[in-house]
Amino acid sequence: MRALYTAATGMRAQQTRIDNIANNLANVSTNGFKKARENFEDLVYQNYSVGDASKDDSRPVGVSIGTGTRVVSINRDYSQGDLVYSSGEIDMAINGRGFFKVETADGLERYTRDGSFAKNADGEIVNASGFALQPGVQIPEDAERVAIALDGTVAAFYPDEVDPVTIGTIEIFDFINPAGLELVGGNLLAATEQSGDPIEIDMNDGLTEIHQGFLEGSNVDIAEELINMVVAQRAFELTSKVVETADETMQVTNNLKR
Repeated sequence: MRALYTAATGMRAQQTRIDNIANNLANVSTNGFKKARENFEDLVYQNYSVGDASKDDSRPVGVSIGTGTRVVSINRDYSQGDLVYSSGEIDMAINGRGFFKVETADGLERYTRDGSFAKNADGEIVNASGFALQPGVQIPEDAERVAIALDGTVAAFYPDEVDPVTIGTIEIFDFINPAGLELVGGNLLAATEQSGDPIEIDMNDGLTEIHQGFLEGSNVDIAEELINMVVAQRAFELTSKVVETADETMQVTNNLKR
């Protein structure tokens, strides 16, 4: 019975949707996390009859029955998250498009919106996993404090100096298709052929700013996710009713032989 298999595709698709909603809710407090949304598509159709204009009894439409649905993609929503004040001196939040670039212990380039940074024993700016910010900025040991301007310029203040000294620049990178970035965990993303090559953002255009002492929160809306979860649950229940109905129909058909 076709309805059994068609309903199964719907239940499988809604299960995937619920799994994705669960991941969004689980990361509601993750710095720089971007929520994801599912895209569905209908599956192949079986044509039982097709209208034929060459016949005298031609019909305007044919008879086609679909075979269900599936999740074709899960897109990441890169809308801005709220900026939250933190106590970290070199915590940074991006207001606008773009990503920080870090280098892993294996020498791989990764990108992130998580601006929770600190300095290591060598004075390098690193993320929570110890991966160095790229291009590297090294904070002098005798610096009293550092200031990061909106355009990413990093200046150090020294005890015996009146004016700050520029020691580096924080660069922000963007992609033609950020949705094509590969999620690798640890708040990191990797460039792919779908995302395109990284493009350095011109920080002087005023469209992207770096805010020192802030972190970007998750853009997950809890109320929206709960509503989506209820809708997905109801859709799963309704699809499961189709399975029950198909089973009852098969049972009636089997009893006709008796």
